[in-house]
Amino acid sequence: MASSVAGDSWTPAASALSSPGRFITSALSKPIVLVVEDTDEWCDAALQAKLFLTSLVLPSLPPIIQQRINRSMLVQRSSGASVPTANITAVRDDLPIGILPVPVGSAGANSLVVHGAARCSLNDLAAAHQSQELMSWIAERSLVQPVSTDEPDADGHSGGVGGVGGGGVGGGHAPSQGNNTMDLHVVAQPDVHEIGDAAAFRANASMVEVVVVHRSADGLVLRSVTMEVLNNLTGLQFKSKVIAALELEGGFQHFLMSLDGQAFGSRVPLFAHTSFRAGCVIEIEDIGDRPKASGHT
Repeated sequence: MASSVAGDSWTPAASALSSPGRFITSALSKPIVLVVEDTDEWCDAALQAKLFLTSLVLPSLPPIIQQRINRSMLVQRSSGASVPTANITAVRDDLPIGILPVPVGSAGANSLVVHGAARCSLNDLAAAHQSQELMSWIAERSLVQPVSTDEPDADGHSGGVGGVGGGGVGGGHAPSQGNNTMDLHVVAQPDVHEIGDAAAFRANASMVEVVVVHRSADGLVLRSVTMEVLNNLTGLQFKSKVIAALELEGGFQHFLMSLDGQAFGSRVPLFAHTSFRAGCVIEIEDIGDRPKASGHT
């Protein structure tokens, strides 16, 4: 199943129009869209699929995009955080995955749309991932679109950085030459209200006991350790703790860390990884001669 999708191919359900913070209204407004019938069962299935897809794509996003998504995730988990709603919405929009509810019986519903083309039914999502087709579809185009530093960003400030490549099938193409684009690998500085809410974010975290296994570059198990960590640590913060706990020689760049074969996002919380839970086994490997992509742990 792979067909071109026009922007008005699906009519959004009433729930999509009434819940803009939860749903989107067009199959072209995000690079990855889950189009589902507007029922509790299918919307719940889409939410689970979104979590799964999020854990897959987060490590491949530029660090500053990960950082903005991280802030949004922490805000959503912190009921006591006093962050303005406008800022929450702007940050949340950086996630390149959306859910589009459509009326029951709509043709082509309950499917995955990637970069403007219907790819497979949601029931076949796991099989598409297993066959590597899913990651191939996602890799066809960029998931983010750099913007000029002279243009306002999502918060209305000039000097903005990239956002998700939505707004049409062409979202995510590189900007034309001559644009003054911001480096997506820079670290965004927090606003005053975010600094003030840091304590609230920490208070809403929970301790999780995990097992960390250290392997050599050729896969030999060298040692293991049981650790208790806060579930809202970022991938880089956790990796630092792992390196210290195992007394490994070297820096971040000398090791690869993964869970169930998937890397952690460098600047997103551990709970964003769908396999992260109490008792999970995390592997940290000597990198050897392998390349390490930016944004991955």
